[in-house]
Amino acid sequence: MSAADPYCPDLRALLVETAGDLGIRARNGGTVVVIQGPRFSTRSESKWFQEMGWDTINMTAYPEGYLARELELCYANISMVTDHDVGVEGAEPVSHEQVVTVFEENNAKLRELLFAVIPKIEPPGSDHLCVTALRGARM
Repeated sequence: MSAADPYCPDLRALLVETAGDLGIRARNGGTVVVIQGPRFSTRSESKWFQEMGWDTINMTAYPEGYLARELELCYANISMVTDHDVGVEGAEPVSHEQVVTVFEENNAKLRELLFAVIPKIEPPGSDHLCVTALRGARM
C-alpha cells in the first residue's frame, strides 16, 4: 500500500476552499515532520527541521494517516500552528503559556471550519483513491 500521498486530495481541497470562504487562513500543502512529544524542540533540531525543508513540526500526524489509508478511509490533516518553535533567530523560545493561548484562538477557528465543512463531505465513489488503497496490496 502506498503512503506517498497519505491525505485525501478531495477532502483537502474541500477543507482549503471552505477555510477560504470563512476567511480562515489555510495553507494547501507542505511537509510535516512528526516528532515524539509532548515536548519542545532544541535549537539544533529546529534548525535541522528548517534545513530539511519541513514546514510543520507535529506530534500527532502519525500513525493516523497510515491507519486511515489501511482502512481505506478519506483522511486529511488540519494542523493548528501555534508557534515558530525556536526557529526564529534572536527570538525567545516559545512557552507553554503562549502555545495554549494560540491553541485556544485556533480551536475556535477549527470548530467553525469543521461545522461548515462536515455537511459538504460526500461519500467517495467506488473508484476513489482512498477507497481503493489496498487494491493489489494484499499478498
